[in-house]
Amino acid sequence: MLQTIVRTPRTEEDIALGAQLAKMQNRPIGPAEVARVLRDAGIKYVIVGGHAANGYTGRPRATVDVDVIVQFPKKAADAIAKAFPDLTMQDTPVVTRFKDKDLEAIDLMKPTASKLWSRLLKDAREFNVGGDLIFVPNVEGVLAAKFAAMVSLHRKIADKMIDGGDFIRIVEANPQINLDLLKELGELVYDGGGPEILKLHSDARAGRQLRI
Repeated sequence: MLQTIVRTPRTEEDIALGAQLAKMQNRPIGPAEVARVLRDAGIKYVIVGGHAANGYTGRPRATVDVDVIVQFPKKAADAIAKAFPDLTMQDTPVVTRFKDKDLEAIDLMKPTASKLWSRLLKDAREFNVGGDLIFVPNVEGVLAAKFAAMVSLHRKIADKMIDGGDFIRIVEANPQINLDLLKELGELVYDGGGPEILKLHSDARAGRQLRI
């Protein structure tokens, strides 16, 4: 079997392509639609999850929902509920989830749930995605967010495997990752997370299986 081709990511183009792939699978709400609502409401945000990862893997994929860290969760939830009245809302201490029937549509992640989330809000970068300006973390921030998902006690194993695949593809496609910054962000996930994320980076770079 031929090896998978690794190409240089085209962040803006690839995020747009991932959103298009999701819409082809009947997921009409993408990062641009969510960003537009939050921008109009004056809420600082940063897109994470699969849509952000698409900007750095070089292999965009469809994803079910839009994961977004928001500075003001209650204000953001009110704006999203008004913009998408057909969605149902479920609020928890760490995330406000909006569902489209039985599938996730939008997860508003609360910055108080993780030191990393507050940092990603602060360091967000702006990209022009199909004419819409969208805030997304830098590559190290997306890796750290994937690391946080991989070590979460509340995430299903199948989802962690997808996160691990995204982590590997990001490392493979981005040879110039700032390891000092990556370690710093890993420490924000949990004390001691810095060396752990560097080990995962090293294993991914060497083609070894990730132990998560």
